[in-house]
Amino acid sequence: MSAYKSISEGSCSSPSLRRNAAFALFVLLLLPLRFAWAASALDKQLNFDYVDKVMTLRRFYSGEHLRFHSDGSLKTSAPVGLWTLDGQIEVQKVELHGGLLLIKGRRIHRVFDAQHNPQDQLTTVGNNHDKQHKELEKELRRLKVEIEIELPSEKPDEKDVASAIHAVFLAGSESMMDVVPAYWRAYFAKQEGKPQTTPSANGPLYSFKPGGGMSPPHVILQPEPEYSEEARKAKYQGTAVMSLIVDASGAVGDLQIQRPLGLGLDEKAIAAVSTWKFEPAEKDGKPVSAVIMVEVMFHLY
Repeated sequence: MSAYKSISEGSCSSPSLRRNAAFALFVLLLLPLRFAWAASALDKQLNFDYVDKVMTLRRFYSGEHLRFHSDGSLKTSAPVGLWTLDGQIEVQKVELHGGLLLIKGRRIHRVFDAQHNPQDQLTTVGNNHDKQHKELEKELRRLKVEIEIELPSEKPDEKDVASAIHAVFLAGSESMMDVVPAYWRAYFAKQEGKPQTTPSANGPLYSFKPGGGMSPPHVILQPEPEYSEEARKAKYQGTAVMSLIVDASGAVGDLQIQRPLGLGLDEKAIAAVSTWKFEPAEKDGKPVSAVIMVEVMFHLY
């Protein structure tokens, strides 16, 4: 026992061993601090990169709380909404909690100006001080959303976080044409300066112009569109314009939004016009397919 005690005491009293033990303890204490510093620096960088920016979801899920895996798939179910109501958020805060990224923001409701450019509805009511607009402004500011994204690691680096964000949101270089329904593609092609695809039809396709031995299509069944709840609350009115093909049988196809309204009214217009029935255009006395433009008016009485 005395020999063992002597060796143990000698080891503990060795200056070099004590220095090594102290250094090892210092490293162990330093590692969590280094990770905390790295996480804090990443938090600051994320807030710098994304706060006050508008981000577009790859799929327009509605709801106040959305939870995603790191590959962009949903962890819990959520209904898919419309891009003018559910597709974009203004980021207000980004928080990193180990393997979980939390993005807090405000959903943006889109309306369109006279040049058909999308506008944040909140910015259009801010200068009006009557009671109706004040109440609307409060409602728009309450459109909060929290998005949780599960990260692949409890100690993610900047690359892990960026990859997860881009799995859920569009990158700045990507086109809206990749995520919107087909009837929005002509509008975004024009907005983004991209070529528009030529509509297809069975047989020759004509664009109607007065004269030239061609009679235009005539609508014979024209159900009116419904109003979206968001537009009704805002007492929002206007006229949407879209192009479509009326084929030789009088059926409607290839609807494309050309001049939108926003707040879900464009989708209501598409739903209504897709049920319209026409007498087809005629050229030299024979029915033909034709591209026409139609207006759909939304007015509250």
